[in-house]
Amino acid sequence: MMGSNKKLKGLIGAGLLCLTLSACSMVGFSYKHMDWWLMWKIDDALNLTSEQKDLLEPQLQTLLNWHCSAELPNTISWLEQNQLLLKQPAPSSEAISLQINQVNSALKRIARKITPTATQLLSSLSDQQVAGLYETLDEQNQEDREEFIEPPLATQVSERSTRMQERLEPWFGHLSPEQIKRIDAWSASLGQQNRIWLGNRAAWQSALHSALEVRHTEAFAARLQPLLESREDFYTADYKQVYPKAQEALANLFSELVSQANDEQHANISKRLNMFQEQLAKQVCIPAAP
Repeated sequence: MMGSNKKLKGLIGAGLLCLTLSACSMVGFSYKHMDWWLMWKIDDALNLTSEQKDLLEPQLQTLLNWHCSAELPNTISWLEQNQLLLKQPAPSSEAISLQINQVNSALKRIARKITPTATQLLSSLSDQQVAGLYETLDEQNQEDREEFIEPPLATQVSERSTRMQERLEPWFGHLSPEQIKRIDAWSASLGQQNRIWLGNRAAWQSALHSALEVRHTEAFAARLQPLLESREDFYTADYKQVYPKAQEALANLFSELVSQANDEQHANISKRLNMFQEQLAKQVCIPAAP
């Protein structure tokens, strides 16, 4: 399942979004380094001026303080719920869907929290910085078209299955032939998902382009807010149709894979969930005084 644009994620929310997701490879990355990492990612995308960096740095620290005090406890609770769910011999797809929905809710909370900072930063961009952002997005879009759309559909399906297997192996360990067959069937059921996903992203980026045209006016904040906080309002007709089906297919896949899991695989999943819980628990912080 592919996410939103890599560079745009790095704009502000990358680290916060990353820490919300239990499978993120940076889950052990300390908050004392995260402000530096975020600033580097944002600067890489926008080539910030020294004045922009000076304004952004304390805001990033405030966002990180909020995240480690308010969101990390929610994430740990989510992991604990997953522990209980995955101890069941055959967790239902409905229960797994609820867990997925909790992640989506967390992402929306983070989007709302970063909107004021993103608005201030984007409104300060020069024409040259905006042009550089567009160039970066165009390059990434072209790379993704070459990787995800241009190959024949059969290749897209095969590669989608391979990516999912690679994501799941750190959790399950060695996948059985039955599980691989189920992943192959899931990938085939998504069909032209790659094309629809990239088309939807292009539509959102087009709306962002239009908003940035008025970034120096009072209208900008109202134009940007829904783009960040209510992305579903900008879904294309095709994406609106396939998105709920894709979410349902993912929940069904996870439900069946866990049902097919042997004792060793269940132990691997439990061990990995415990590891993430322990790592995140060490990073929960006390809210900073106002």
